Amino acid sequence: MSDAPHPESKGHLGYYIEHGISPVTYRTDDIGAHFDRRDSLYRSLGLPPIAFKGADVLEVAPGSGQNSLYVAACAPASLTLVEPNPTGRRDIAAAYAKLRVAHTEPILIAETLQRFAPERRFDIVICENWLGGMPNELNLLAKLAGFVAPGGALVITTVPLAGFFPNIMRKLLALRLVPADMSFERKTSVLIEAFGPHLATIKDMTRSHRDWVHDCLINPHYLNVSLPLELVLRTIGTELESMATFPRFATDWRWFKALSGPNRRFNETLLDAAGRNTLSFIDYRRTFPERPSAENAPLEAAFAAIHQLALDWQPAVEGGDQLRRDQLTNRIGRQIGEITRLLATADHELAAAIHELGAIWALPAPAIADVNGMKLFSGVFGRESVYVSFTRPRSQGGKVQSGDSNG
Repeated sequence: MSDAPHPESKGHLGYYIEHGISPVTYRTDDIGAHFDRRDSLYRSLGLPPIAFKGADVLEVAPGSGQNSLYVAACAPASLTLVEPNPTGRRDIAAAYAKLRVAHTEPILIAETLQRFAPERRFDIVICENWLGGMPNELNLLAKLAGFVAPGGALVITTVPLAGFFPNIMRKLLALRLVPADMSFERKTSVLIEAFGPHLATIKDMTRSHRDWVHDCLINPHYLNVSLPLELVLRTIGTELESMATFPRFATDWRWFKALSGPNRRFNETLLDAAGRNTLSFIDYRRTFPERPSAENAPLEAAFAAIHQLALDWQPAVEGGDQLRRDQLTNRIGRQIGEITRLLATADHELAAAIHELGAIWALPAPAIADVNGMKLFSGVFGRESVYVSFTRPRSQGGKVQSGDSNG
């Protein structure tokens, strides 16, 4: 098995390979607690342990493989892990070497999803925190959906823009704190110092601050991970029906006897619920009463606008275009002000936190002390990873879809 990178090794994968990292390792010294967390997640998505027993399971981009340990311990008939990152594969081997409970040995495939071409479908397909909303990645999402057998399940993560907003801004602040020519290790230490107090507010965090900084702040492709639910449903919604989410934000009071044919509308019902709950995605510590989607629309538009500005601002910074950078910096500041204004009508505490962010952003040259000294915004982390499970109705048959082999 060669560790040579594939021609498709770009984006997140190319960054990981360049630096020899797989920044998704968790603390699993208490394997029981780790299994409890995974069980809590999957049961909320409609997949209790019995769903995995005897099933053919595929996980794409498992990273360190630690999450797959729980699935392996549920005794699936087969467990296929597709991971092209050499560091990730070494972490997977090490994780299974230490596993002391009965489990199914995984089949580890050193391949990209672009090149992966199974001859069969799978009962359960999992892909967490990897695919974003770029056109090539949406093609890969469609390909992934094609691997799900009739009656089977797909588990993915979406990234709503409201939940992404706090870390969009941390990414942009990070780019202002560390010049492009600073060494990788020096960037790491500076950003851990700057954002360590922010991360310290997350009580149940299982990833190291170092890995989080590598994956979210230094990763040049981080801003591309945004994946709104609407894009997901537009890509796979004609094939698969939504089952559940975590966190749970949708209720469905319809009578089950009415849910046949065109009245099923599970995807549309979920999307409408997401639109009513925009506020609750912004800060993971709090939930807010639902509001009509139309009332949340200006806030959703503001988050979309700041994401696009961030995508434009990053290359201006990295390319040394000072005029363009200054123009976009001012526009981002104004957009933070607009978000503050919109939030003020809903919650003064959250609005005050974003106002503090705007004050730091307005500084000519924010320093480490400015960022790690933030009092209100430091604890604001969005519900950035929203898990969604889908199923392929049994009435659908057909062959495995090849997807876009060029990614």
